[in-house]
Amino acid sequence: MHVKPYVIAIIVVLSCLALGCAERGLRVFPQQPDAWLAVGGFKLALFNNEAKQGSLLHIYLDGDGRPLVGPEGPASQNATPTNPLVLSMMLQDPAPSIYLGRPCHFYLDAVACHADLWTAGRYGSVVVDALCQAVEGLAAENQMPVALVGFSGGGALAVLVAGCAESVTHIVTINGNLDTKLWAEMRGFLPLIGSMNPIEFGLPDRVTQRIYFAGGEDAVVPPEISSAFEQAVPGRLVVKPQFTHTCCWVSAWESLLGEAFTGATPAQPR
Repeated sequence: MHVKPYVIAIIVVLSCLALGCAERGLRVFPQQPDAWLAVGGFKLALFNNEAKQGSLLHIYLDGDGRPLVGPEGPASQNATPTNPLVLSMMLQDPAPSIYLGRPCHFYLDAVACHADLWTAGRYGSVVVDALCQAVEGLAAENQMPVALVGFSGGGALAVLVAGCAESVTHIVTINGNLDTKLWAEMRGFLPLIGSMNPIEFGLPDRVTQRIYFAGGEDAVVPPEISSAFEQAVPGRLVVKPQFTHTCCWVSAWESLLGEAFTGATPAQPR
């Protein structure tokens, strides 16, 4: 799997001091990004697993991190995820794989970044468009179709990005926030004004492989969210009864990859 400096601008990390690591919150991750993608006015963090063999590029999208300081706000100054769960999953993947950070995670640009991009507008057009450009550039660079693997809020973004990234043929979500209206109602939160609701957009026909994992004990994004999405957007729903939002996806990921990419069956219309 190659990541080269053409197609989209890539700025390789040269020094923590020069790029402002303290603001990006890189201290919470076990390693620094391998590169940066300059796209849509943002710098997107990129990690890769250096796998060489494969015909499908797996691009991992993480959750929302810490959008708010408390349950009711205010907005966090840095929403970068503090749990490297998704990075750990990506590094286990034997296929060519990339962890793609979303806008304003890992790097806070004083001009481009504002709190709406990680709060009410976290699944809005600005975020989706930037990720779409990045996914299309990485697909073209590597000359492979793409499987998007989205965790939690990254599942919402995976569905939305699939609508604009023609290279996407596979979708895997893990505890995906796939119906933000239902999620807000179940959790007692205000609606995400400024965000798009994945269930209202669905998936294009070219995304033929669709699997939705959910933890039966997940209290953050309850499994009813994935179930509702599967009813509206046919795919394969897999509920793991003892799993929570974060347990036990990393330890089980090697076997779940088999379900996701060899056991997944094409969606059939109802």
